[in-house]
Amino acid sequence: MTLLRLRVAHGVLALFGLGITGYLSWTELLGGSPTCVIGGGCATVQNSDYAEIAGVSLSYLGFITYAFMLVSAFLPGFPGRLLGIITSVGGLLFSLWLLYAELFLIKAICPWCVASLVVMVLALIVAILRIWKAGDLRSDDSVPPDQAARAGVAEG
Repeated sequence: MTLLRLRVAHGVLALFGLGITGYLSWTELLGGSPTCVIGGGCATVQNSDYAEIAGVSLSYLGFITYAFMLVSAFLPGFPGRLLGIITSVGGLLFSLWLLYAELFLIKAICPWCVASLVVMVLALIVAILRIWKAGDLRSDDSVPPDQAARAGVAEG
């Protein structure tokens, strides 16, 4: 898979994440509860003490994280890969903590939150592949392959 396709995959995953967290943010703004097609834990999780940090809804923070991930997909080279790995690792670690909170502290599962966790796992895999395919974090994939070959730059 080429670096461009990996960037596209990262962008598509970010769009899925934006859809999930956007829906959760929208229901939060409207004062409602998200529709849970599996189980009924969405309202319990969204209304729990763990649903906010310093008064900011976690769905908003998730939306911002996915927005930065989408930006990383548009950035070639080192900046894109660095932002992609930071948002993916940070988002996954936070999502794992939230899963722990759902299972053991809140004792309710939100399928939307689990879906976001799955997106974060996939995004981390793509972020790692972007670095691996480039050869390292700092190599430049912003130069088109035909120009790189003429300039003597190895294709990433």
